[in-house]
Order: sequence, then C-alpha cells, then structure tokens
Amino acid sequence: MSILDNIQLPKGSPKEELEQLSKDKLRPLFNIELFEFRPEEYRDKGLDLAIELKYKGSNTNFRFLIQLKSTETKEPNSDGSYSWQIDTSNIQYLLNGGLPAYYICYVKQNDTFYYRQINDFINEISKKNNDWNSQDSHSLRTSNVLNKDSIHLIYEEVKNRCEKTREVIESLHFTRQDKKNSKVSITSEYKITDETSIVDTIEKIGLAIINEGHSKKIVSLNEKISSDITSPLFNLIVGIAHYYTSNLFDAIAFFQKSKRQKNELPVNYQELLEYFDAISKYSTGYINQKEYSLILDSLKNSKHLSYYIKIENAKDSYANSLSDESFEILKKELFEIINDKQIESSIKFIAGCEYLLHWGSRNNMDHLRAIAIIKAFESDKGINQKLRIEKANEWVLKNQEWEQYNEKLNSDIVEAQDLFAYNMCKLNEIKVRFELCVFNSLLDIEDNIIEVNLLHHIDDTQTFDTILNNLDVISNSYRNMYHIDNLLATLSTKFEVFDFLGKIEDAQLVAKQMQELIEFHDLKKQKIKLDYLLDKGTIKESLIKLLQDTFGKSETNKDEYYSLINEMKILDEKEANEIQSNFDSVTIELFPVSHFLIPKNRLDEFYEILKIDSYKLTKNLDFLFNNGIVPVLNILNDITEEGYGNGKLDDKGIESWRKIRDIRLALYNKKFLRKK
Repeated sequence: MSILDNIQLPKGSPKEELEQLSKDKLRPLFNIELFEFRPEEYRDKGLDLAIELKYKGSNTNFRFLIQLKSTETKEPNSDGSYSWQIDTSNIQYLLNGGLPAYYICYVKQNDTFYYRQINDFINEISKKNNDWNSQDSHSLRTSNVLNKDSIHLIYEEVKNRCEKTREVIESLHFTRQDKKNSKVSITSEYKITDETSIVDTIEKIGLAIINEGHSKKIVSLNEKISSDITSPLFNLIVGIAHYYTSNLFDAIAFFQKSKRQKNELPVNYQELLEYFDAISKYSTGYINQKEYSLILDSLKNSKHLSYYIKIENAKDSYANSLSDESFEILKKELFEIINDKQIESSIKFIAGCEYLLHWGSRNNMDHLRAIAIIKAFESDKGINQKLRIEKANEWVLKNQEWEQYNEKLNSDIVEAQDLFAYNMCKLNEIKVRFELCVFNSLLDIEDNIIEVNLLHHIDDTQTFDTILNNLDVISNSYRNMYHIDNLLATLSTKFEVFDFLGKIEDAQLVAKQMQELIEFHDLKKQKIKLDYLLDKGTIKESLIKLLQDTFGKSETNKDEYYSLINEMKILDEKEANEIQSNFDSVTIELFPVSHFLIPKNRLDEFYEILKIDSYKLTKNLDFLFNNGIVPVLNILNDITEEGYGNGKLDDKGIESWRKIRDIRLALYNKKFLRKK
C-alpha cells in the first residue's frame, strides 16, 4: 500500500488529459526546422497555441494561432466529414488577433487530426447568415485531414499572408506626406497596390493595355482609387477606357477633368483628348453632326490622328458618292496608309480590314449587276450561254483575288498578334460572305446552262453554320473585352443571319440583347441603327427593294432602249441616199454601231465629238490610218485607248446607249457618214 492511498489529492480530468494528449500528438507533425511552438500561458481565453514560422534556419516572427478541439469518439457525417460546435465569441476572439488562425480537431478513436482555416469557416457561415455574429454558436464542419501535405500548405499560406501584411504596414507607415490620403488595395490573393502605384501604372502602360483590347482592366483599376486624381494624362486614359467599354457619360466626365490641365499634356495627347471627347459627345447627342465634323476637320492634320480620320472620311465619301470612280478613290486613300512603312501596324490593319469589306461588297454588287444584265439581255434575245460564261468567269477571278487578299491580311494580323484587328477582319469577312449568300439566294438564274458555277465556293448549309460559329467566337471576344460598339456590330450581323434563315425566335433574342446593351449604356446613335435594322433594314430587305426598283426600272429602260435604236435607224435611212466619197478619207469602226468615213482634214472635229483629248491616242490612230489599218473605238465607255476593250461586257445599260445615240446624232449633223 502506498501512502498516497490515504491522502486526498486533486482528481485527474479526462478532458484535460485528452487535451494534453492531443497537444503531444500534434507537435511532432510540425517540422521543427520550419515551425516553433509558442504556448499560450493564459488559458481559457479561446486560444491554445501560437506557432512561429522559421525560414532557412531563422525565426521570422510570422505567427499563426491554433484553437485545438479534442474528442474521444465522434460519429462522422454522411459525407465522411466531422462537425464541432464553436462559440461565436471564440471566432471573434481569434479574429481580433489579426493573425492567420486555424481550428484543429482531434478524434482519438481514429487517431486523426482535422483542420479548418478560420476565414474559410467565416465565409461559409456568412453565406448562410450575414448577421452571423448574432448567433451564440456555429457548426464547424470539416473533412480536411492534417498531414504532411496540408501542413506544407499551411506554411505557404501563412508565410504569404504575413509577408503581405508587412507590406501593408510599411505602406501605411512610410507613405510620403504629400500622399497621405493614398489608399491601399488588397485583393483576395493578397496582392497589394497603393493608389500612387495604380496611377503610375495607368499613366505608363494604360494606352498599351487599351490597344490590346483590355479597357475593362483600366476601368477596374480606377475603381480601386479615390476620385480626386488631378493628373490630366491619367484622366485621359481612364476616359478612353470608359469610351471603349461604352460608359460614355463616365468617359465625358474624365475627359472634362483632363481638360482642366490640358496644357500639361503633350500635343499628341491633347489631340487624342479632343478626338475621343468629340466621339463620346456625338454618340450621346451632346453635339450634332456639324459640330462633330468641325472638330474632326480641325484634327485632320494631326500626325497621330490623321490616319484614323482619313479612314473615316474616305469611308464617308465612298458611301455618299454615286460616281464610278468612287471605289478607286477609296482604294487609293486606304492603300496610301497600308503601304506607308512609317505607320504603325494597328492602323494599317484597320485600313486593310475596311478595304476587305468594301472590296468584297463591291464584288458582290458587280455579281448582282452581271446577272441583271444577263436577265435584261435574255428577256428579248433568249439564252446567251457565251455571255453567261464570260460573266461567271469574271466573277470567279474577282472572288479569287479577294480570297487571296483576305488570307494574306489574316496571316499578317495573326503574326502581329493583334486581337482587335483579327476580330475586325473576321467580322468583315463574314459580312461579305453573308451578303453573297443573300444575293445568290434571291437571284434566279438557270445553273444547268452555266458551265462555270456562279456560286463557286458557296455551300449554303456549311457556310451559315460557319458564319454563326464565328460570330459566337467574335461576340464572346468583344464581350470579354467589354467593347460594346463592336459587340453590337457583331450581334447586328448575327441578327441578320437568323432573320434571313427564318429563325425568328433566335433573331428576337439577339435583338433583345442589343436593346438591353443600348439602354444600359444610353447609346443614342446605336439606338437609331437598331431601330433601322428592325424596321426592314437588313441586307435581305434592302436587296429585295433594290431588285424591285432595278427590274421595275429595267422595263422603263427597255422602252427607252428601243426608242434610241429607232432614232438611229431613222438616221441610217436619211443617210441612205447620200453620196459617199472615199477620197482623202479614213475608215474607223465605232463599236458596237458600225464603220464611219472621216475626212482626214476634219479628224479634230471627229475627236471632239468622241471627247478624245489624249495626245498619245490620237498619234496612235494617225499611225494606223497612215498604214491602211482600220482602228476600233469602243463607244460603250469613255474612250481612253484603241481596241474593243471588253467588248459587250462594257455595256452599262441605258446610260451607254444614250451616249451612243448622242454620238451618232453628232456624226450625222457633221456629215460624218456611216460607211455602206
């Protein structure tokens, strides 16, 4: 018997023994080279252990807190996890320490530790109840086993958080006096950025970020800082970012702030400010078309902006011109930019994409005209297989040239990794291909007689599937960039495709998306465009109207054509009895009318009737006359050279025959007789 059997001693506590056991088992799990335990001496405050990190043999004073829970037995939940009830006061007590904290729970029956990071736990209970602090306790549920791998994760997480906390403390303590109001932002990944750094970053690389199609990043960065930044460059760049994300009223506000110190900006940035401010105000209705045009006109000599303005002016002039030379003028102005080695590639790509669109659309319209000419010609004379083949071959050649240009432009853009230009190029390519599909579907011509397939590469089913898939890719890209103007342009094309295919529900859904974007951003110009599109403004509806007008007009032109032919027959009859003399005269063929006798001493009068003022051409004709050769002049066109040219393919319809009648009448009046 021991003396201890006869004296009263404090009874041991199974609970305390279990707590000690759990601590003893916990310590060996943490590598002594990486962790040093700092026991909490004052107990019952809701904190059991503090552990300090060690780094390369040195103490760091980077610490984290542990609240240890232990139990003899525990029934797992249905998913294998375990639950413990935690007092709300304990959660708040750990949070007040300002250090990373973990709940570690020991289940003796399976000799296993489980853990949960306190912030992760708080996020969970906050989702269930925003006012979680009003509850007395919460159920902590976890299946995370504490082992070698998870302890390594804890080490890295604590180290990262404590390093960032030190950066915050430094930023708050050492901020210069003139920056004492600068805010510090901390993301969920513990990335720290103070206000001064954000402003510096935007000023240094903001425009480059915008040019890469990431304007939304600039907008997001600006939201992290205060609203009293006075830097004109900062406000200009943020304003441009807002413009490209279609926050036009915000853009105007930032441009207004930038203008307060406008003179501090370099000249090229002052011009940039005027340009984007004008576009934003015009788009929102603050200024009218005349005011907008005056501002752009004042910037046309800007070295930085002149190319953008030149492209826009060239497009506008082409759209408003009815002359045959208008496309060549557009082409010349665009290629002055494309071929200039001094201009940056992004501007050259924009010019190239515009040329791709307008060239392709012109080819499509030429295709339409060719078929209209065939129909008009065959309405009286029957099927003309030769003319059909000529027109088909002409179309195929034009289309092959366009395809080659498109392929080369795409290749150059991909090599330059210009995402903005790539989307623009693809969208314009789609517009051309879709327009051609619409043209071919609405024009009726007997393909079995045409030896060369007019549709060439077109397979409607495959083409429309490809078009819709590509439009989805482009629209998603613009949506990710938050580039609303271009997104609306893509959705507009998508609406037209669905409308043309008769998929009315899909078309209405796209129209609704466009309407919501326009209303949200209050885009007045885009609202006008959408209203026009929905009110029979699609390519299909426009083409139907054009065809109705064209073929309706062709009946009128047909009557006039026969009247012109009859006038010229009467002139032939009047000349029938005239005495013709070949003495000192030359013979010339005026295609497609006939041969005429022209006295040598009156050739200048003859050239004047035909409006020939080319010295080179008249010398060429004189040479042919002197050598007994009968020259040919094609009077279906303006005469620039000797020969048949394109023959009947140069026939531009009623305009050509009005011109021929006028020439024939003038020759009759001057007594230049048709050769019998």
